[in-house]
Amino acid sequence: MTLRRLRMTSGRRRLTRPRHGMTIVELMVAILLLSVGLLGMAGFSFTMTKQFQSSGLQGTAALVVQSRLDSVASIHCSNLAPSGPQTGTAVTMGVRESWVITDGNDIKTVVDTVTFAGRKNPLVYQSIIPCRD
Repeated sequence: MTLRRLRMTSGRRRLTRPRHGMTIVELMVAILLLSVGLLGMAGFSFTMTKQFQSSGLQGTAALVVQSRLDSVASIHCSNLAPSGPQTGTAVTMGVRESWVITDGNDIKTVVDTVTFAGRKNPLVYQSIIPCRD
């Protein structure tokens, strides 16, 4: 009888055995901790999805600006902003851009401001194009 102990409880003999398994309280705590962990993972997944969507639009914005700068760089310097700043706007693939080209000393400065859905503050790209005439 080494594994079993006899205990006297209110005049009766009770046989106690080693406990196997979990109590309902332990089970409820385990389920609560698992639920909190799963909710945290779901929130993180939602945040990452939003970040991936935003990064895709930001990549598109960078391509639109690069295309704008390439097209401006291909124009002869005397045709770029000959009488003061030259401005323009365009919407490409959901990205709205507005640019300003100003004249400098043998350079043209291009400032391209880009906005798109899901971003509060605009992205501002600036480039200097040397005149090679």
